[in-house]
Amino acid sequence: MTHTSTYKINDFQSLNDLFSIYLNENKLTQFVKSAIIGVAAPVIGDIIRFVNTDLSFSIKEIRSNFFPEGLQVLNDVQLQVYSLNRIPNDSLCAIGKKKNSLEGPKILIVPGTGLGLAALIDSKAIATEAGHITIPHCEDEVSELIDDFIKRKERKPTFEDIISGKGISYIYGFFSNNPDHSISNREILKKYKHDQYCQNTKELLLKILSIFTRQSALIWGSTGGVYLSGSLVKSLFQDINFDNFREMFEDSATMKELLIRTPLYLIREENLAFLGSLEIVKNDYKK
Repeated sequence: MTHTSTYKINDFQSLNDLFSIYLNENKLTQFVKSAIIGVAAPVIGDIIRFVNTDLSFSIKEIRSNFFPEGLQVLNDVQLQVYSLNRIPNDSLCAIGKKKNSLEGPKILIVPGTGLGLAALIDSKAIATEAGHITIPHCEDEVSELIDDFIKRKERKPTFEDIISGKGISYIYGFFSNNPDHSISNREILKKYKHDQYCQNTKELLLKILSIFTRQSALIWGSTGGVYLSGSLVKSLFQDINFDNFREMFEDSATMKELLIRTPLYLIREENLAFLGSLEIVKNDYKK
């Protein structure tokens, strides 16, 4: 039995309010005594502070109030990366020519409001804050964008600043020389084939995503595969040549052969957190 509800986090004063409403609305108060929660935040200690909202909570308090038989709190992408061992093949789309997976780590990259990355080594999921790595100066357009960002923000941009919803808007403002534009991200990506600024935005975003994906694959030695997920990625990969992205991913003077052998996938499955939770329960049961 499953109960799916969607809430806007900013509508709540606390996570206590959210869980109280969810459990009561679905008449689960008497039945649910344990939980696995994924949060868009580093999980360090008892107090969890969300990255993109002012909300925070105490793990001990939530456990005491709602889940006395057990509560696991993980970074949201860390929870999702557990799903990589459960995703059906028909939910995976190879980017470029399909490669046979080798033994080795797998990584999941999820751009959205922010930019998340987690690794799966054997059955151990590792959370990271890789999205907060600064973007290196490299190709001309990327370097020009970095210089523009430094001028406007007085700091170097991270990959999350650009490979995210806010990044789409920023890049469009950079190309159009209109940082205060009112065009939505959806419209920018939708007009890809009909507007030069929109086309430039999408192409540069894909280029920077390929840089982040390539660097992450080399850092983690992810011969088990690199997986891209999330609504932003799916929008980016509409109406593009997958082979072109694969070529940018493999662009290395020293490690090209390794990158050529690294599988690269777009995930079409929507419920990664749910599948990840099932995998955790299965692993815990085996113990």
